[in-house]
Amino acid sequence: MSIFTEFFDIIHYSGKNVQRFMLCVFVNGLVSSALSVMLGIYYTNIGLSELVIGNLLSVRTFGNSIGAFFAIFLVQSFGTKRSLYTSFSTMIISGLCFTNITVLPVMQAASFLFGVSQAIFLVVQAPFYKKHSDDRNVVGVFSASFVLSNVAMFSGSFLFGIFSDIFASFGGLVFGSKMVLNISFILLIINLVALSKIDFDLELNNSRKGSKFKDYLSILNRDSVLYMVKTALIGLGAGLIVPFFSVYIKHSLNTTDSVVGSIMAFAQFGTVLGGLLTPILSRRLGRVKFVLICQLMSIPFLISISFPQGAFIMAISFFFRNSLMNMANPVLQSMAMDLVEEKHRTVMSSLFTLCDNLLRAVGTQAGGIIMMMVSYNTPYYITVVLYLLSAVLIYMVFGRNEKYKNLR
Repeated sequence: MSIFTEFFDIIHYSGKNVQRFMLCVFVNGLVSSALSVMLGIYYTNIGLSELVIGNLLSVRTFGNSIGAFFAIFLVQSFGTKRSLYTSFSTMIISGLCFTNITVLPVMQAASFLFGVSQAIFLVVQAPFYKKHSDDRNVVGVFSASFVLSNVAMFSGSFLFGIFSDIFASFGGLVFGSKMVLNISFILLIINLVALSKIDFDLELNNSRKGSKFKDYLSILNRDSVLYMVKTALIGLGAGLIVPFFSVYIKHSLNTTDSVVGSIMAFAQFGTVLGGLLTPILSRRLGRVKFVLICQLMSIPFLISISFPQGAFIMAISFFFRNSLMNMANPVLQSMAMDLVEEKHRTVMSSLFTLCDNLLRAVGTQAGGIIMMMVSYNTPYYITVVLYLLSAVLIYMVFGRNEKYKNLR
């Protein structure tokens, strides 16, 4: 069976609810690609410093962490469907605000609100997929969603960079990047339509009934705490570098938006290919070994990025760094959901998202400062150390536990 046949079979047999949810994941990926490629460039085009850019990006990520904490209470109070309607509607409004109203306090407030709203969708994903799968196909379901998200990131990175240059030829650099961002936020209307056909409340009923505030304490054990520390380290390392990828490439290569978009699109293609291979490789190697190999092998390419040697080497390094580091995520997410009982999975997902985004916000703020005060390369060296430490924690949580060691 080819990787493409397996991918389409997983989606085909996953059911209408999962398919519609994956459509929301795809559209969210398009928006994420626009933010990843164009937002830093847009902020640079309107004359903001690296320090201010880092602040604006970290405010949105900090909003993710706050939203992750309160998401479970919103879902309990209003239901998952209503919460997600509110989430995507607010993302549209706040995204249009921080793109079109260039008053710093407004941009900060709208960025924070965008992050809070986006977190609701992020928290619901893992418990939803876990509910719709068993141990035989759980990695496949997580991987298929991961692939769709990154197909959106790949196509968005490539197309939005080209569209930005096209729009810029009519109205200038600021107009080009602003138009691309506005279009991406309007696409979220598709998610509102898809949500109307998904019965979230029925599917997550167990999570809603079982999730109380005290569960945040009751689910804490050695493995879950270590995994949260690992998540925080990854978030901190990613925050130092990922939001600045487009700015870093443009600075290092002194090139156009379309070249930046093409390099990042090529990197996303690597992530898509890696996601397609994930179910096969994880079965052959075992889930824990697969995750550790991917994460450790990504580090040399991360180091290579910190020594830019032209567009070709930069593109190759981004390709392998993205594919290796990210293709392990579906496997990690599926195993992490097994750390707690089913009724606590939404709460656990909330805590993981909080840890990731809170430290990612800190990393983004620090990354902007370090790039301005020291160099554009220094955050990459710090991230390497953090990724190594996270690999040790992954082994401590899953590697010595017989429950996970032989999972394939």
